[in-house]
Formats: sequence, C-alpha cells, structure tokens
Amino acid sequence: MDTTIPHVLPGEPGGDLSWFERQNGFEQQEILRQVDFKRRHWPELANGHAVIHPQHTYPHVLPEGHIAKAFYPPIAEAVLAYIRREKIVLHTEALNLKSSQAACFNFLFPLRQDPVLATRVFAALFPQISAVTGIEFEYTGPSEATGWLGEPKNGKRGQNRTSIDAAVFYQDARGRKGAILIEWKYTERSFGGCSAFSKASREAKAACIAMDVAAVQKPGEGCILTSKKRHCDRHYWKYMAEAGIDLRAFAGIRGCPFQGPFYQLMRQQLLGAYLKQAGLVDDFQVASLSFAENADLHKLPSQLQPLLGTQPGAVLDAWNAVLRGGAAVRSLSANELVKQVDTDREDLNAWIGYLQGRYGV
Repeated sequence: MDTTIPHVLPGEPGGDLSWFERQNGFEQQEILRQVDFKRRHWPELANGHAVIHPQHTYPHVLPEGHIAKAFYPPIAEAVLAYIRREKIVLHTEALNLKSSQAACFNFLFPLRQDPVLATRVFAALFPQISAVTGIEFEYTGPSEATGWLGEPKNGKRGQNRTSIDAAVFYQDARGRKGAILIEWKYTERSFGGCSAFSKASREAKAACIAMDVAAVQKPGEGCILTSKKRHCDRHYWKYMAEAGIDLRAFAGIRGCPFQGPFYQLMRQQLLGAYLKQAGLVDDFQVASLSFAENADLHKLPSQLQPLLGTQPGAVLDAWNAVLRGGAAVRSLSANELVKQVDTDREDLNAWIGYLQGRYGV
C-alpha cells in the first residue's frame, strides 16, 4: 500500500496544500520560484521526499540521487569534489531547492575559483580588502579551535561545530591578514537559536528563562551548554569578553539572550576571536548575507528590544549594541553582491543569468 502523502501547490489537485499556506509570503514566493525553475529545467523529475517526514513529497525538493542539480552546472562537480575533499557534511535539506547551503555555494564558489574577480567584488563591499587570498565553506578553523570552543571532537565541518558558511580571507593595503565570516541565509525566518535550549527539559528551560546574564558572578553558570550532567562543556562563556561581547549590555534582558538569534552570531564572533588570538588573522568581521525581501529574518524578538531602548531596529542593530572594540556585523543582500560582478564576460553572464533565474536577484 502506498502511504506517500503528496504536497501540492495552489491550484493543483490531489494533495495537501496546508503546508504551503503555513509559509510566510517570502517563503511562498521562493517555493513557487524554485518549483518553476525545477519544472522548466528537469520536467521529468519526480517530487522529492522530505527528510523529517520521508513519506511526504514536495514539488521543490529534488529526488534522491540528484544532488548535483542543486548547484550551478559549471561548478557542480568542483563543489562536490571540494565537499568530499574537505569532509564537509551536506545539510540534510541539501536536496531542497531552498537550501541556504546550496545557495551559498552557487553565489560564492565561482568567486573562490577566480581570486581576481573575488577581489573586485569583495573590495567594493569591504574597502579594507586589497586582495582576496581564499574562500572556504563551512569553515571551522584549525583543529585547535574545536578544543578552544569546547565543541565535540567528532564534529565535522557543517555538523556539531561552529561552522562559518563562507570565510573570505584577504590582505589589506598594508599586508595585514583579515577574514570576513559570512552567515548566509535564504528563506529562514531567523538566525537560528540554541538547540540545547530547544531540546531541554522543562526544568532546564525554566533556568534559562530565569537567567540574569548581566548579574551573575560567573558568566554562563547554570547554562545547559556547560552542564556536565548533559555531557556538555562548551567554553563559549569563557571568551565572551575576549571576543568583544559585553555581557553587561544585557542588563534588563530577561533570560539568557542566546536562546534565539544571537546564538549563531555569538559563535561566529568567538571563532573570529580565536583566529585573531592564534595569529591567523589580524582583523575579522562577521557579515550577514541574505535576501532583501526576507523581512522576517531580521525581526528583533521582544525579549531583546531593551538593547535598543525605544528605537526601532533589527536583530543586527541589537547585536552590534553588545559588541565592543571590533567591527560591527555588516548586513548585505545577495542583490548587492551580484551588482559588483562585471558582466562583460560571457561566462559571468551565464552565471548571473542562472542566479537571476534561480533566486530572482
């Protein structure tokens, strides 16, 4: 007996439509865009199965065995070879055409292959850059960084470690080394929260919600991530000040501020601090690269509004109010990135055409 539950688009018969109706406006727009792209390029492909609910199929998911189609065709084999060589873990949703990981590769891997072009593009966005010297994906730093952060030794790039979606390494005009640590988002509604909190018991969650970060004598005391009972020993709290994160700024914030969107931003800041401490870079900057129409991504939770007082602002505005002594996190759009590409070359025109057709930039 076939127990497959097909999920369909508006106007299509014979399946579940409620999943689509639960998406916000931007997600619906991009699902329709990706389905149109899939059906125009590969009309013979069946709908793919969901990872969490394998009996469900979705029109914007590729079927098993077609991972190469997630990437811009001229780079697909090189991307997959890079992933294998660097032992990167592909996200479970890599076959979903809304995959942020695939989007990050599609926009930035061609720049990795062309350092001159990468320099032109990133120098236009970050004036301190004189020459891009390399681009790495799902970057976790050297193996010593894992111990410094207290993260699992059996973790991998892209799994169970602080992994930077894309790290752009450069030199400035004085020969100093730097890194732009990019957090790439596509249709996500938030920057992601603390998974330990989301999976915690009711008792442990209550302790997180009651935590007064600015008042405790020992930062992180009582945090799930430092609980030996739960086999956790993350060192994040030890290095907050070193990374320029001022915990005193959280006075007046109810509960641990890292339950929600600050969690990923905090870990990126810490990894950048490690790279600087270890002498691998002289400077670093975290950057958020997303899509301009994805407004929900930047909405500031009410819990964190006190960081901005009565002034309106977004997640990154509030996070930058916490940082001291370093570069503020920069917010960029995929459109801004694409605008820097010189399209007088035929191969670049083909690539930009793909990005426009696939992502609407």
